[in-house]
Amino acid sequence: MIKKFLNLIFLNFKGYSLLRAYQIIECKNIYLKGKSIEFGAYKNQKKNFSNFFKGKSNFFYSNTYNHIGKNYTKLDLTKKLKVKKNEFNNVIIFNVLEHLHDTNIAFNEINKILKNSGFLIGSTPFIYQVHGAPNDYFRFTKDFYYKKLSKKFKKLKVESLGFGPFVSSFSLISPYLKFLPIIKEIILVISFFLDLIIQAFVKTKLKEIYPIGFFFIIQK
Repeated sequence: MIKKFLNLIFLNFKGYSLLRAYQIIECKNIYLKGKSIEFGAYKNQKKNFSNFFKGKSNFFYSNTYNHIGKNYTKLDLTKKLKVKKNEFNNVIIFNVLEHLHDTNIAFNEINKILKNSGFLIGSTPFIYQVHGAPNDYFRFTKDFYYKKLSKKFKKLKVESLGFGPFVSSFSLISPYLKFLPIIKEIILVISFFLDLIIQAFVKTKLKEIYPIGFFFIIQK
């Protein structure tokens, strides 16, 4: 727990949002192999989540607009994908699903392009500001994923990201603290400490009540 806490502070100090810091830490525990595609990829590959996974995987990248670069493909998850069935061992999708007005199409198409026993790995925000790209439609709960995907996929694991109400509140105000890096980290430490105090009096894990996001690993 202490190691994870220190990693969060370090990543936040480097300029990553708290949500992204949690997501990066989860990625670092996962080994990938085979052929993978990352939806919602950045033009600058250094910013993509593919950099944080362990193992060896041949990565391809996609977004709704064209990128001039290696292994980039223009794909829209709100439409049928012009991709072969069972093409990929892994589909990576971070902070994308909330921007899709129809997730039914997206999950059906992802299921189509995944190989049998392949993995869908990703994350979505929950207690997080509205962020258009260009639109922001949904916030999904853990119950949503289990209800929505249990019939389409074989195994589901969904983790709540966060720690408690103070950490969630810090996540919301942190964009306004970015020009005060040391003060920002001090406030983060205080937020964790206050949540620890509350947790001592509450049986339910606070991150299950005040998640800043969810991280999922789903196997076809």
